[in-house]
Amino acid sequence: MTGQGYELVIGDIFKTLPEWEGAFDLMIADPPFNIGFDKGSHEYGSKAYKLYQDNMSGDDYLDFSRGWIDLCHGSLSARGSLYIVSGWTNLVHILLAVEASPFHLLNHIIWRYTWGVYTKRRFVTSHYHVLLLVKDPKDYTFNRLERYQEDVWDEEAGEGDLDGRPEGEERWDEGDVWFFPEYNRGNDPDRIKGHPCQLPVKLLRKMILTSTDEGDNVGDVFSGSGGTMLAARQTGRRVVGFEVDADYEEVIRRKVMWDEPVDRRGV
Repeated sequence: MTGQGYELVIGDIFKTLPEWEGAFDLMIADPPFNIGFDKGSHEYGSKAYKLYQDNMSGDDYLDFSRGWIDLCHGSLSARGSLYIVSGWTNLVHILLAVEASPFHLLNHIIWRYTWGVYTKRRFVTSHYHVLLLVKDPKDYTFNRLERYQEDVWDEEAGEGDLDGRPEGEERWDEGDVWFFPEYNRGNDPDRIKGHPCQLPVKLLRKMILTSTDEGDNVGDVFSGSGGTMLAARQTGRRVVGFEVDADYEEVIRRKVMWDEPVDRRGV
């Protein structure tokens, strides 16, 4: 990793991740959902996003998921953890891939949000699935966090207590349904133009704070806009982002605010 603790690797993860055996204490993956995503019709439009072919057959998506999940297992330290974010449409393939992997499924978390695509004849989808996997179910990092307080972290000043521990209060956040009532995609201060699929940094910080300690190494698989890299920077962790599409290098640089060289050996 670089001296600043941030590094971006451009290229196919099936070529790049094997070089990082045992390197990470935590990995976060927001893989393509395989829903035939067409970025050309999106309001943030820019160049076509490769998405590792987001229109695979069910069997191909299962094989793809098995492949990258196994690679993540090899890239984690003995006490490492992996978070996987998924929609519901192809969740069954992700779960089958997890079941076939050496990982242990620790939690199946629901992230509930308040925005969604309007529908007339079915309920509006307003959640994502977040799977927490560990290599060793008897030895992994798990920090109990108190319920997040919005006024504890000063975004502009870049200082404060990210895990939200107001003095004199102990309100443990232990549930597996996560909800950030103040968050809306339309008012997300960390969302930037140039990439259509951006998880809230607040969600990513919660994963990082729970499953790592300060100074630990985080791997950002399917880096996209670099949200996990930004969350790692804000929480004092070292991070390597992996992104297949070189067009998103500039987007990641703007979001993470860093100018280190980029590793393109996997292109």
